[in-house]
Amino acid sequence: MPYGDPDAADPNLLVGVSLPGDRDSDLEMAWAVAEEYAAVGYGEEQLMRLFMNPRFGGPHEALRRLGEEEVRRVVRECVAAWGPVRFVVEDAPDLVGLRLPRQREEG
Repeated sequence: MPYGDPDAADPNLLVGVSLPGDRDSDLEMAWAVAEEYAAVGYGEEQLMRLFMNPRFGGPHEALRRLGEEEVRRVVRECVAAWGPVRFVVEDAPDLVGLRLPRQREEG
């Protein structure tokens, strides 16, 4: 199948759908996005730029429907909760050649 020419019989065809929602669902989505990105280290302004970017359809639509002040309130709370948390991934130390301390024999 050539790129850009989808085959309707292809079971792996990516299909997007629009689901109905209301203010509560927009607010829940805003919370979920803000919490997730705040947890990985996004600050308030970075998060707001994400919501303002039309390429992020869900967050952008939530901003449009809820208004900037409501989204900014959600973002502030999430950054306050997750901002101090920093996850650091480190490689395990190289144990080759290390001598481990001997255990005392009980006797």
